[in-house]
Amino acid sequence: MTTKEEDLKNFQSEMIAFLEKDGIKYRLFKNRIYHVIVPESCDVDMKMVNVGYQFLKENGGGRFFNIFQFSSFSNIKPEMRAWAADESGNSNTYSDAILIKSLPQKIVADFYLKINNPKKPTKIFYSLEKALAWTFIQMDKSEGLD
Repeated sequence: MTTKEEDLKNFQSEMIAFLEKDGIKYRLFKNRIYHVIVPESCDVDMKMVNVGYQFLKENGGGRFFNIFQFSSFSNIKPEMRAWAADESGNSNTYSDAILIKSLPQKIVADFYLKINNPKKPTKIFYSLEKALAWTFIQMDKSEGLD
């Protein structure tokens, strides 16, 4: 996915910040959607999380509706899965939408949901449109929680 205008309309909000570091794209929208695009063959680790947290902090901080979009052959390190599922480690999150492209990624994502049992609403998708639709539902459910 690119940052083309027609792609951004699906987010129903203005993009207020963008960062690209080590091939990973971090995008923040005014409606509190935090969209991370992980390139092909990239392993997500705590370094990526720390870059993302700094990016969020520089742009107002708070809690976000995350959409993590993984390209083919990208993966999440096991320690990251444990951290993401831990409510104390993942305190800036309302919900996590995980966007994948392949069956091996689906197997790892299902394992994460079953074994790590994340405390925040978390769901796996194959399309950005469906991930966004679910995220908008999570936004409606979270109104008044802060």
